[in-house]
Amino acid sequence: MATTASSRTPKEPTVGDLTKQIETLQKDIGELTGLMAEMGKLQAARLSDEAEAKAQKLKDKGQATAHATKEKMEDLQGQANEFIRTQPATAVGIAAGLGFLFGLLMTRR
Repeated sequence: MATTASSRTPKEPTVGDLTKQIETLQKDIGELTGLMAEMGKLQAARLSDEAEAKAQKLKDKGQATAHATKEKMEDLQGQANEFIRTQPATAVGIAAGLGFLFGLLMTRR
C-alpha cells in the first residue's frame, strides 16, 4: 500500500501551540531566575559569614600582638628605669650624647 504525502508530513504548529510553548518557556525562565537569585543570596550570606570569621580572627590576632607588644614595652621601660637607678652618671651621659646628636641632625635640614 502506498502512503500519501499528507500522512508523511508532520503537523505544523499553530499560533496557539507556539503561544503555549512561549508561555511555558517564560514560566521556566522566571523560575530559573528566582532560583539563581536565591542561590546568589545564599552565596553572599556564606561569603559574609566567612568574611566576618576572618575579620574576627584578624582582630583577635591584632589584640594578642598589641598585648604582647605592650608587655615587651613595659619590660623595656623597667629595664631602662633599673639602668638609670644603678648607673645614673652613664644614663645622663647617654642622654646628653643623644640630645647632642639629635640637635645636630635637626640643624642640618
